[in-house]
Amino acid sequence: MKECLILFSGGKDSLLSAILLIEQGYKIKLVHYDNMCTVGCSNIKNGYKRLVKKYGSDKVEYLGVKNISCFFRKFICVMYNMQIDEIKEKYGNISISQLNCLSCRLSMYIASILICKKYNIKYVADGARNSQLFAIEQDKMLDLFKDLFNQYNIDLLLPVKNITDDFDEKNQLLLRGIIPKVKESQCLLGMPLLNNKVDEESLETCTKIYKKLFEHMAQDMIEQFYNIEIGEVFI
Repeated sequence: MKECLILFSGGKDSLLSAILLIEQGYKIKLVHYDNMCTVGCSNIKNGYKRLVKKYGSDKVEYLGVKNISCFFRKFICVMYNMQIDEIKEKYGNISISQLNCLSCRLSMYIASILICKKYNIKYVADGARNSQLFAIEQDKMLDLFKDLFNQYNIDLLLPVKNITDDFDEKNQLLLRGIIPKVKESQCLLGMPLLNNKVDEESLETCTKIYKKLFEHMAQDMIEQFYNIEIGEVFI
């Protein structure tokens, strides 16, 4: 049975992602990441228990909540110490919330690569969905994240990426006997793009920041901790 590490928030996106992967024959390992600006992390266990009840403990494992503030802080400190005009001149216009989301998601991916190394896992899944209108969940950024995982022989799976309608997502859960009422954690920093549409300028700026600055930082952090026991990395 193939194993897959799932970034699990307890929300409908990550819950349906977990179910779809189980149906495809994966054993899933759930992990939740806390950037220390998140509330309700204890809610994650509710989703885990629902999955175990339906599919069994032989197909679902819970790895707990991991503190990623050590990575997250390193990214945001770089940007927070820059003037707004400097950011605009070097990379373009972007909101602080989008910078936070890029920093946080990349921190999650760094942690996921380290966990995969420890458990010899070759697949990571994320409930990212284009229609959620986060810059980091658009194809342009997701392709860059996939490339980062591929450098460590890991495939990034995106089971719900193309679901555009919330009703469709709820219906897919209902068809499997899952009531689409969830308890999930809430990040206090992240916000989707404004005006219910993808802001191409923000997306382009996000891409530039990643390629020119964050990608190298992420690779350096991964290499720094790659051969250290995972317990020594996560506080």
